[in-house]
Amino acid sequence: MRDDASVESHTQSHLFLDPDVPSSAYDMAQQIATEQAQQEEAAIKQRRESVSERFDVIRRRVRDLFDSDGYLRFRQFLRSEQLRVRELMLPPDGLTADSTAVQRDRHERAEAFLREHRVAPEEFRKLVDEHRNTMTELLHSPLVESTGTAYSASKFLELAEPKAEPRAFAIRPPFDDWQRGWHFANLAGNGFTGDRFVTLVPRNGIVGQQVQLTNLDASDFDFAEAVSDAQIAFWFRPGMSGTVRMWIEAQCQLATHSLRTVDEWGFSESSTTQTNFHMMHVLHPNIAGPSFAATSDFIWRTDETEEVFRQFVPTGTTVISTLSSNGTIPANTPVAIRAGTRTIASSFTNDVEIHNTPDFRWVIRSISIQMV
Repeated sequence: MRDDASVESHTQSHLFLDPDVPSSAYDMAQQIATEQAQQEEAAIKQRRESVSERFDVIRRRVRDLFDSDGYLRFRQFLRSEQLRVRELMLPPDGLTADSTAVQRDRHERAEAFLREHRVAPEEFRKLVDEHRNTMTELLHSPLVESTGTAYSASKFLELAEPKAEPRAFAIRPPFDDWQRGWHFANLAGNGFTGDRFVTLVPRNGIVGQQVQLTNLDASDFDFAEAVSDAQIAFWFRPGMSGTVRMWIEAQCQLATHSLRTVDEWGFSESSTTQTNFHMMHVLHPNIAGPSFAATSDFIWRTDETEEVFRQFVPTGTTVISTLSSNGTIPANTPVAIRAGTRTIASSFTNDVEIHNTPDFRWVIRSISIQMV
């Protein structure tokens, strides 16, 4: 769904009704899945209200630097400068233009505009700098609490912690069932757009997503977050009551962090995070929600025009994640369990164009479960 508050949520799933599983268990799984999606959507909306209040304080303090309509004229000026610079860089003149000189001229024109309106550029910069730490705090998403741990296969073999016993429940591809989920929200402002491209091939155990968070006109304080899930699913009947402990063995097909920023004038700032997780979700009333293990994390703060590309997990690397349910389930009761990956991208920007694009894809080789 999408509402007027720039909050967009979608979830799709398929869960095969196994003849050995009672219809009541199937109905329970569907109900829990729906409730969890609703809880996450509510958490995003609540976060948007909180963030908006703090951003309103920032906007008021910035506007107070200007006279009655000076701030609006300033924003209009920045927009016109953005269009002017784009025109300058088009062919044929743009082929020989000095982009550094063009941006320097743009910054000087913005400073001149401030002084003409009796706003000291130094005061503007001081005000923006005061809120940098606040923005960093707000980037942490409430939709994940990483309590599990992801290890490289070689590191995992060296660990002293318990590993799946041979008698543990184990499952490998092909998988029949799946889930994909999506949340996007303009938490402050409305300058961002969000999209995703999900890769989900349950028969081969392939799960992944590319998330795109884009702001082409960051002429105000904007903040947004996008969350994408891709999971396989299966039925599990525990032989004893207790906590579900899961080991996901997955091979990395793609794990990249990409960010492109364009400084729109001299007193700009931006903060971006991209995080990928392995996840497990036991669909039972005793389980509060999914469990997560972070696999790759990227944080970047900049007020400059940059292109940044990072890959921390090499393609082909096997990663084993250990996860535990945040609750217990009873013995001999069939439950649906999901396993896969979640990627979160978030960006705050003040006059910096943002192209925030994490891209992850995993092949689930095996899943082992023990009740503890």
